[in-house]
Amino acid sequence: MSSEPEATPTPEQEQKLVDTIAAHPMLDSVGALAALLAQLPPEMALKLDELVRADPAEPDQVYTVTPRLVGMVSGIGTEDAKMTPGLELGTVYVPADGAEDVQAAAAVRRDLPPYDTLARAEDRIDNGRLREGFKDLSAVLQNIALLLEEVAPKWLAHGDPAAESLRVEAGRIAHAADRVTQLSETVEVPE
Repeated sequence: MSSEPEATPTPEQEQKLVDTIAAHPMLDSVGALAALLAQLPPEMALKLDELVRADPAEPDQVYTVTPRLVGMVSGIGTEDAKMTPGLELGTVYVPADGAEDVQAAAAVRRDLPPYDTLARAEDRIDNGRLREGFKDLSAVLQNIALLLEEVAPKWLAHGDPAAESLRVEAGRIAHAADRVTQLSETVEVPE
């Protein structure tokens, strides 16, 4: 990859990128990805969204890969540093029984939270949505308690004192989960 920053695209060039990416909302094969990439500048920056995203209200979902146009800093550490368009590939869960246009609409939503409960809690809390974030944190804590109390002891030798210690710690964590759930109902975020 070149360390030379690309030229800032004109509004017409940027609109062409927007239109090209919008025409490919879901990439379900290598061929679909190759077709999109063939239409984009070869020097365009590329990144992967580290988080899988999903609509938590959607009960039955399948994943797809979706492209997004994002701003990227080109020429970092030089006097010529500037924002340039980049391509981000993300994994998104879409309705399993939806028509292709419904799935495509879900794939390009920018408001979808992370699918992973802990990442979703962090995202929600970072964005001031404490009630929802605390509920997600509570779910994470409950899962940790379950792992410590029921799953991990199965792998210990019969009578191992660590099993009882794990049960005690699981109880503490379950109590913390209950307290966080209670806080999720009463916390008030100033507007």
